[in-house]
Amino acid sequence: MTPEPAGAASSPGHPTSVLAARLSHETHSFNLLPTGLAEFAQHELMFGAQIMEQRKGTRTEIGGFIDAAAGYGWSMRWVVAASAMPGGPIPRACYEALVEPLLRAAASTQDLRVVLLSLHGSMVVDGIPDAEGDLLERMRAVAGPDVLLAGTLDLHANVTDAMVRQADLLTSYRTTPHVDQYETAVRLCALVQATLQGRIRPVLHHARRPMVAGMDLGRTLGEGPMTRLQRQARAFEKTLPGVLDLSLLAGYSYGDLPEAGPSALAISDGPGEAAQGAIESLMDCAWQWRAQSTVRLVPVQAAVAQALAPDADPRPLILADYTDGPGGGGYGDGTRLLAALLSAGVQGAVVGPLFDPAAARTAIDRGVGNTVHLQVGGHTDPRFGGGPLAVDGVVTATSDGSYTRKGPFETGTQASLGPCACIRIGTLQLLVASYRIQAEDREQFRILGVVPEAARVIALKGINHFRADFEAIARDIVFVDSGGIHAADLSTLPYRQLRRPVWPLDALP
Repeated sequence: MTPEPAGAASSPGHPTSVLAARLSHETHSFNLLPTGLAEFAQHELMFGAQIMEQRKGTRTEIGGFIDAAAGYGWSMRWVVAASAMPGGPIPRACYEALVEPLLRAAASTQDLRVVLLSLHGSMVVDGIPDAEGDLLERMRAVAGPDVLLAGTLDLHANVTDAMVRQADLLTSYRTTPHVDQYETAVRLCALVQATLQGRIRPVLHHARRPMVAGMDLGRTLGEGPMTRLQRQARAFEKTLPGVLDLSLLAGYSYGDLPEAGPSALAISDGPGEAAQGAIESLMDCAWQWRAQSTVRLVPVQAAVAQALAPDADPRPLILADYTDGPGGGGYGDGTRLLAALLSAGVQGAVVGPLFDPAAARTAIDRGVGNTVHLQVGGHTDPRFGGGPLAVDGVVTATSDGSYTRKGPFETGTQASLGPCACIRIGTLQLLVASYRIQAEDREQFRILGVVPEAARVIALKGINHFRADFEAIARDIVFVDSGGIHAADLSTLPYRQLRRPVWPLDALP
């Protein structure tokens, strides 16, 4: 879907007034590390004109919003763009510091027609389990009933009744790894423009089932439940009357709120009985397929055994330290897999990025070419993924951690590991980083002189997004359960607010 020329919504000399913002966080309710302004600043925190300067021309939601607005002739004002690596709940003061400028801008903008929001849909704030619902409700109170509230959602959103009640338009990514963020933003803007011109009268519909997991965690690489559901959704969009857009949300199991879990959204033109029927049908299938998964987690020792097995294929074996992956809210500093690789003497392995600011600082201070003794990792909560591990090695490279994403995920954007270092321990290369960040792009390794393609084994802190750039070079991918807080067994988590009964925590027919 591409931007159309501006029409009735933008009369000459009076372009459509649009406020835009990005407030995105996937919050692990049981993670001990709060996500404050410092954590947002490590990942993405921009205001005003800075947003246009840094995101124009990128394959991101913001890039999509910018291009669509130009095509429609909208007058777009960017307020804030904030996202952080999945982690613990956001302190209330941090949340208010991000939300207040947006609410103030909405209250002071004359002739405001649209508020465009790039949201995650699974953000939890201290005392506010449904942060997106709270934001949309407060925005509606300030902007009034006639302003269009439109938002994009991550495919792992926990969609709540409040979100559906307050928003006019919501649509989500359709891929995991999320390589269609740009297209999602452009698609939303096309629906906004059609609404402004009176060509459609959008109505939101929502459906869920008593499940807090399922939809294969949203994976769309290969063949599985989510790919089948997405194909059916696209077929419904083409054939059912009045169905404008269908979104499938895998949910985020680690958010402790009543409505957490998979769901489906529809946008219809008018009341739309067919749209509600479509998402009920999709959710019936999701419920039927709820236990199907395309990923099998293996214990650490089984993963190491595979790394030791001879293989004529020169490409690297990827060991994804799944339950410690920061992309799912893991701490990213677990050491069980690293310890097992060292103990077994696995040759030619690369491990990282491991979150350990103190180790990174020590290595940088020691300097390239010098030996260093470290207690790496395991400092956040040793119960999950293993405690600190004593290692002796040689510092081979250091960096400020800055890199430009060159893979398919958020192509062209800047990111950072923070001050970081590569330490050689025998034939193993260990990357230690100051920022807690998922493995997502080969540039994270290249900035420290590591050639991913040349490794025999890459043990990375990743869940899904790494596959966008790493799968093409891998001879195989093994998903490892190292006992991290991104738990494979949800029954180990102390839910307090989640609705019950719910699968898989309770026996349901």
